[in-house]
Amino acid sequence: PVIGPLRSSPIVHRIGSGQAFNSIVSQDVPDSIRIRPLVPMQPPQLQFRYANMCTTALSAAKNNNNNQNNSDDEKEDSETDSSGGPLAKLTAPIRTAIAALLALLPQPVQDFLTTVSTKFAAIFPTLRVAVASFVVGTVLGVGAILYPVYESIENTPEPVMLFETILSDLDRGYVDKVDTNKLFETGISAMLKSLDPYTEFEGRQEAEELTESVSGQYGGVGLVISGALRKELPAAAVDMPSTSATTIDEKSSDQGQGSKLLPQDAIDDNLRLNEGSSDTNLDTTSQQPIVYDEAVLDSPDDDDDTLAEKAEQRRAIKRARENGIRVVNAFEGYAYDYGMRVGDKLLAIDGRRLSDTNTVEDVRNMLRGVPGTFVDVSFLRDGVEGETTVSIPRTVVQVSDVKLATLLGKAEDGIGYIQLSGFNANAGREVRTSILGLQRLTEDATGGSKSLQGLVLDLRNNPGGLLNSAVDVASLLVPQGSDIVSAKGRGFPGVLYRSMERPILSPSTKLTVLVNGQTASAAEIVSGAVQDLDVGVIVGADRTFGKGLVQSVDTLPFGSALKYTVAKYYTPSGRCIQSTNYAEGEGPNSNNGGKYRASKVADKDMKTYFTKHGREVKDGGGVAVDFKVESEKTSALEFTLLRTGLFSDFASKWSRENQLTNNLDIVTDSTYQKFKQFVMERQKEGDIQLDAVYSGPIDNLKKALTQSGYKGTSKELEQLRASLIKDIERDFEKYKKEIKEDIGQNILARYLPESMLLEIGIKRDSQVQAAVELIRDETSFNTLLGRVGDETSNGDGGKPVANDGLGTVIASNSDDIIEGDTHFHIVFLGGQDIPSRTKN
Repeated sequence: PVIGPLRSSPIVHRIGSGQAFNSIVSQDVPDSIRIRPLVPMQPPQLQFRYANMCTTALSAAKNNNNNQNNSDDEKEDSETDSSGGPLAKLTAPIRTAIAALLALLPQPVQDFLTTVSTKFAAIFPTLRVAVASFVVGTVLGVGAILYPVYESIENTPEPVMLFETILSDLDRGYVDKVDTNKLFETGISAMLKSLDPYTEFEGRQEAEELTESVSGQYGGVGLVISGALRKELPAAAVDMPSTSATTIDEKSSDQGQGSKLLPQDAIDDNLRLNEGSSDTNLDTTSQQPIVYDEAVLDSPDDDDDTLAEKAEQRRAIKRARENGIRVVNAFEGYAYDYGMRVGDKLLAIDGRRLSDTNTVEDVRNMLRGVPGTFVDVSFLRDGVEGETTVSIPRTVVQVSDVKLATLLGKAEDGIGYIQLSGFNANAGREVRTSILGLQRLTEDATGGSKSLQGLVLDLRNNPGGLLNSAVDVASLLVPQGSDIVSAKGRGFPGVLYRSMERPILSPSTKLTVLVNGQTASAAEIVSGAVQDLDVGVIVGADRTFGKGLVQSVDTLPFGSALKYTVAKYYTPSGRCIQSTNYAEGEGPNSNNGGKYRASKVADKDMKTYFTKHGREVKDGGGVAVDFKVESEKTSALEFTLLRTGLFSDFASKWSRENQLTNNLDIVTDSTYQKFKQFVMERQKEGDIQLDAVYSGPIDNLKKALTQSGYKGTSKELEQLRASLIKDIERDFEKYKKEIKEDIGQNILARYLPESMLLEIGIKRDSQVQAAVELIRDETSFNTLLGRVGDETSNGDGGKPVANDGLGTVIASNSDDIIEGDTHFHIVFLGGQDIPSRTKN
């Protein structure tokens, strides 16, 4: 384009007015430049044609100057160089051409371009260095960022490509149609199972349930339901975010079903590696949900034992379909307040009738919905004529971790009890509220003369939860400035949690913590801090579970997630209480199919640490109790009755035939005899096997003997089975007290809220009563904690032994964090940020 209007150019004259140019006559241009005549064109196009003319002039000037002799070039170079102008550093032909072009421009434009080019020439060396530095820095920075990605891609393409190719080949060419999504999840699950039981891939549904379980809230109506399942569905109670359905009557025991926080594989490993422990006495691995995705048909090749087993499966399926979808629990403040009760059989949701093909998952989806909407639930209740329908609002259900907070014994004694079942996001706030409430109740009962004298914190069967929530709870109990827990891992920043506020529990309040073999993870963090800082006594039968690992949950595409182990945690004394060593599997050709290898931490490998008052504690095996109180053993008979649901079935029968009165002691000797008769009838009909706990090993041995030709010995096994059943039947008298309590709890669960049932139960709990007696015995209490003289304070003295595995605490890069209502201190070791999605 032309710079400036053509009309004002000193070298261009228009020939004719309002007409096209026939030619352009040049002034002040060397004779060597020849201008061609222009073809007639419109004025706008002329500007671009003029630019072409300039290009032609430049080319002609260059060609002409190339023909000059060397002496002229040197002379011209000398002249232009001495002028110091902007063209000084250009070659002679280019300088000549540019000078010619500049001469074509108006004088003001020439001056402007000359000034700009002069300044540019002056700063060009500096600018060249700056640009070069910027380019080099950019290249190095981008390279540093992308190199790890490149290395990762470079090192992983082969297995990734193989996996994708195999899935594609199977999807395209396998003899039958396959579900590649299931194949993918199976492959991923097998891969992760080679590491440890806590590392898992979570599909969309599982990821949602995990989020709900740690957040402690979900959208629904507040029901826990259970029923028979199709084979591909997980065992579940459904409307709430838990992953297993346990009946409310099942008393505290040291066994439990697996969950996302404490998988069944981890429980099985713990039982297997700790055989003989006084705190675990029955194997629960045989508990399986009833499935009915396909018919159980006999085959001509089946032997007698197989035929009997299939017949039993068909009976179980029939019973499951008859039972339908039942209510396991109704939360107070939600479905319970709208009339739902344990044992109710669901018939319809919003008018849609349920059939035996509807699973608990189907019903769950029907019950859930947008908060603020209503759902009509029709159900059948034992002892009530006809069908009942209630309308329940859907809302954000807050699942409370504190199941019960009450005063034990006389209110003026001031001994409180808190049952904490988990560590979701609100656990710290709930415990704080409970402690303050118990303190007010004591002050009201004594006219302000006494505050809370003792507290029993029940962490039995608590599988853990969020690491931050464990710190919240511990901060309410331990002295200000105390280290609570630290964690470190290969890719996890070393982090130390420290309480930065005074505990709300008075220094004069005696604290006992109840634990058992199912106290795990975050619950062990609280137990370990209380023990290491000597602020309370740990009471129980033996040791806690021994889970000293921290998991992180990373969000993946398509709503899925990866939960994997990232670190180990350490109590204030510096010990890690992880009881099981996990090692990566040895591949698919190994004896266990590539599954992770688990081994118990050997006694010789356990190190000794010291509490604040100098008491010895050891790592590698959970938190050992300070005050040992044996738990009530679950007999084989009681365990079978619980597992088969006979307590619940009898409660249904009782409700149809009786009415509840103000007398809650409802299980008389007559009622007990009716229950015994009910069980024996079911035994004769083949609905249950009283020897179910032992039938598996006996059946396996019988098959092995039969295949080996020892038929006579197999007959002796049948005699052993009959003798065993008689011994179990005698347990009806031996364990009469415990079985009567189970019957009563199952019946009352159909009428009373959960909190009342728990309050009734703890009055008969021997470990709770032992903890209360210890609180009343100040001398024994102080002796167990190694306190000297009149020392009873859990105040601000004494720093615990430093964690020798984490190095020096860097206080200068620490941050004060506020979590809920509890202030605590996080000290980062190495100046890194802690991952935000950390759970323990």
